[in-house]
Amino acid sequence: RVELVPEIRAFVQEMADRHGFDRAALEKAFRETKRLDSIIRAMDAPATALPWHEFRQRHITDARIKAGLQFWTEHQALLEKASAEFRVPPELIVATIGVETIFGRRTGTISVLDALTTLAFYYPRRAEFFRNELEQFLLLARENGIPLNSLKGSFAGAIGVPQFMPGSYRKYAVDFDGDGVRDLRRVADSIGSVANCISS
Repeated sequence: RVELVPEIRAFVQEMADRHGFDRAALEKAFRETKRLDSIIRAMDAPATALPWHEFRQRHITDARIKAGLQFWTEHQALLEKASAEFRVPPELIVATIGVETIFGRRTGTISVLDALTTLAFYYPRRAEFFRNELEQFLLLARENGIPLNSLKGSFAGAIGVPQFMPGSYRKYAVDFDGDGVRDLRRVADSIGSVANCISS
């Protein structure tokens, strides 16, 4: 479990002052959060740091290309709509989702709150970036009525089919299926959101 070290208490106070969060409720949430040292190890050896020839060999495989064609066929109407609305080639949308999560098959199994808390307070090299993303995540969860401990994502706190960080989620996610919710766990919203992000 995470200890309420002075940095976390200061962050909670800042969230209460700036955004009106309930201080006691946030402190309770952080007390139930886990520090995951495995995340810190993963951050120091990310797959995306590979040189292009190794990255390409790992991510652009025959199986992934086949899965991409299947994804394109299944969601052709949505891809054409997003391409027209945001003026983005559909292949860029498909490729982005393919590289990020193999078309939604691997969206992450780690608590987003655990990941962002670990990186915001126990990974000094990028603490400022991840504290900002933690702030964005708390706002996102409140805006969408999502319980803080319910969202799973990557070891870096990326969320959903397109693996948006919370700040990108709040900035670029769109309700592309018209159900009144911007939910990046859904393919339709993810396609529209990726197109919006690329076009911005």
